[in-house]
Amino acid sequence: MNELIGASAALASLIALTRWARTVPTRAWGDGTPPATAASRRAWAVVLATLVLQALAATAAAGLAAGLALVVAAWMVLGWLLVLAMNQWPASSLRWGHRLGALGGTGCLLALAWQLLRAGGLVS
Repeated sequence: MNELIGASAALASLIALTRWARTVPTRAWGDGTPPATAASRRAWAVVLATLVLQALAATAAAGLAAGLALVVAAWMVLGWLLVLAMNQWPASSLRWGHRLGALGGTGCLLALAWQLLRAGGLVS
């Protein structure tokens, strides 16, 4: 179960990475013009919310140090892979990044709900 939660926490970083990639001036997903400041603020909010979600799920599964290390490693590795994919297949990488990120975020939310139910004594 902890491995599944860890994988979900890692995949959840794609939520923020794809949102952030859409707000930076790049020719892969746009025309290279800088985004509006409102889009940047929304991207920052998504990044922070994703980090909190990932950290909570990963630390619940693996402990504080291992959970935070997992979050940092996921951002580094999946960010690197997203950049590589974005340069080769911009539309597909955005579409699959959103899908996999949503899958990871859903897994994190389910894992946290399960932990809350267990802590409340509703399930054993």
